[in-house]
Amino acid sequence: MIEDAWSGSIDSDLGSIEPEPWATEADLNEAEAELAATATEPVATAPEPEPTEAEFVASEPEPADASPPAVAVLATEYLAVGRAPDVRADDLWAEAGRKILRFHLARMLARVPGVVAGEDAEEVHAMRVAGRRMRAAWRVFGDGFERAAVRRYRADLREIGTRLGAVRDLDVLLEILVAYAAHRSDRQRAGLEPLVGAWRGQRETRRVELLEILGSERFTSFVDEYVEFAATEGLVAVPPAPHAPGLVRNRMPSTVWAAYEVVWAFDDGLAHADLATLHQLRIAGKWLRYTLEFVREPLEPEATGLIRAVVALQDHIGTLHDLHVAATLAREVAADGTDLSGNQVKSIDRFVRHLDLGTERLQRTLGPTWRPLVAPDYRRRLGRAIARL
Repeated sequence: MIEDAWSGSIDSDLGSIEPEPWATEADLNEAEAELAATATEPVATAPEPEPTEAEFVASEPEPADASPPAVAVLATEYLAVGRAPDVRADDLWAEAGRKILRFHLARMLARVPGVVAGEDAEEVHAMRVAGRRMRAAWRVFGDGFERAAVRRYRADLREIGTRLGAVRDLDVLLEILVAYAAHRSDRQRAGLEPLVGAWRGQRETRRVELLEILGSERFTSFVDEYVEFAATEGLVAVPPAPHAPGLVRNRMPSTVWAAYEVVWAFDDGLAHADLATLHQLRIAGKWLRYTLEFVREPLEPEATGLIRAVVALQDHIGTLHDLHVAATLAREVAADGTDLSGNQVKSIDRFVRHLDLGTERLQRTLGPTWRPLVAPDYRRRLGRAIARL
């Protein structure tokens, strides 16, 4: 399994991975565009030019034949929202969460037709991102709702996210491989055919499994129920106790600080952190980023800069993680390939060494993306933003 190579998914939050160099300036520019557009969904990057099929590997499998569930298409019209969830400081805690969940549910369902069509891998990525943000919103705002409802919705989202992640993980592997091969000789590209063939075959298997979920009655029931929840104010909400903090302005400050503290706590041992520790830091950064995004509007003008610093860290560690996992899985294919030719073994070995060098370089250069996030100035700006609630 892909997840066995390193806990968690291999998906980079900001999109595709460039083959050279390993620095993150291009990804930061992408984050700038995302933030400037006030969107909460990552902006797609232009794809790497792929070698022709004559140059590189057999043709990809034909996409599975399926039609988008009608209920998902209708739901996106019913849940039509603007460019942001429009959370306000004086919103009730549960209703602020409902706004965010409704916003990202609409975004997730809007991607279903594209995922089913299978013509653009970015559709899977975008649908997964929307689902991931909903799971984060349940983590932040879940105590504002009845426990049974929270457990049910989170379980459904987890299952859908697992299916999306299985496809997306292989898309990322193939992006890395194709980008690498585009800069190699015909002979070296030919030597990588067993690897890309294996990953494309696994990707198609996972895609079929995803389409089975999206075409099931269970998914239709999930959409029906979730749309009703997202569109009905007060549904399964738990009223705050008298005199208890129940608004965004008096609950979010401690929530934001708690998310930041988890990230800040990595500072002491980061110089000698192993890859698993860095992945845990990436997860902590993800929760901080999402928490800030949920209340971005009332935290401006500081929010954009605060989020940008977290995005830079996420992307740096995410790229490192993707390269490490790709190298691990490429080694497995080479180890299992008893029928590989000498050229194929050498080509895969070169690819693995290339990935290892990139991983090591990203580990050495983490400091410039980490230091701005733990500097006193970041905490001062965070404090000023929270004070505006």
